[in-house]
Amino acid sequence: MKIFNFLKSVFAKKKLLTNISNKKQSIDLSGMIKKISVDLSDFQFLSDNHIRIQNGQKINADNKGAWRGIRVKTSNSNTFYVTMYNMNGNHPVWGDNIQMAEKQMKIIKETDREIIFRGFGTDAMNNSFTDYGLTLHKKNRKINKVSLHLHDRNIDIIYDKADDKEQATTLNEYSDFDNFKNFIHKWNSVLSMDEKLPIAIESDRINNHGTNLYNNEDLTGAIQYFEEAIKLMPNNNDALKNLKICYKKIGEQDKVYDIEKKLNYLS
Repeated sequence: MKIFNFLKSVFAKKKLLTNISNKKQSIDLSGMIKKISVDLSDFQFLSDNHIRIQNGQKINADNKGAWRGIRVKTSNSNTFYVTMYNMNGNHPVWGDNIQMAEKQMKIIKETDREIIFRGFGTDAMNNSFTDYGLTLHKKNRKINKVSLHLHDRNIDIIYDKADDKEQATTLNEYSDFDNFKNFIHKWNSVLSMDEKLPIAIESDRINNHGTNLYNNEDLTGAIQYFEEAIKLMPNNNDALKNLKICYKKIGEQDKVYDIEKKLNYLS
C-alpha cells in the first residue's frame, strides 16, 4: 500500500524538512481540535417545517412540508462551513438545489442549550459572511432545532427537526461531492501552510496505521482508519487509493465509484 507523501513534497519545496529534523521539533495536536459537545465534522440536519421572525415579529405562513437540509462541516473544529439545501427541488433560476450557498463561520459561544456560530471573512465577490449566523439548539444533548440568522436584515428562521430516511439519503448525495470540491478549493486557495500541516500530519499518521492493519490482514480495521484519515483530510490521495482497494476486496462497487470520482477530480 502506498503511504501518503504530501509532507515530503511540502518540506522539500519549503526547505523545512532539514530544519525540523535538526531542531527535533514536535507538533502538539492537543490544542488543534476544540472540545465540542456535538460532532460537527459532518453534521446534517433535516427539517420539514420552519417559522420566520422578522424584526421580532413572527411571519404567519404555513411552511409544513418545506423540506430543508442543513449541513455543517469542519476539518479542524475552528472553521466551519454551513450550506443549506432545498430538498423539494432545484431553484427555478439557478437550476440547483442550494438554498443558501456555503458560508464560513466560527463558534462564538456554546452552552448546555445551544451552539452559536457567526460568519467571518468574505466570499469571492467580497460579500461579508458576518451578515450570517447559525444556532444549533440542544435538548438532551441532541440538536432538535436550528436557527439561521440574517443579521443585516434582522431575520431569524427557525427550523424544526424532521426524520426521513429517503430525504437523509438525498441530502447526503446532494452534498458529499460538493463538499469535497469545496474542501479542495479551500485547501488550495484559503488555508495557510500553518493550517495545512497539522491536518496533513494527523491524516498521514492515521492512514499509515490503516496500512499496517491492512498488511496484517485486518481489512475491517484498515477501512475504519482510512475513512478517518479521509474524514480529516478529504484530499489525502493515498488514503483514498487505499480505501478504494479495500472496497474492491469486499465488493462495495458503489463506494469504489465514488472514490474514483474524487481521485479523477484530484488528478
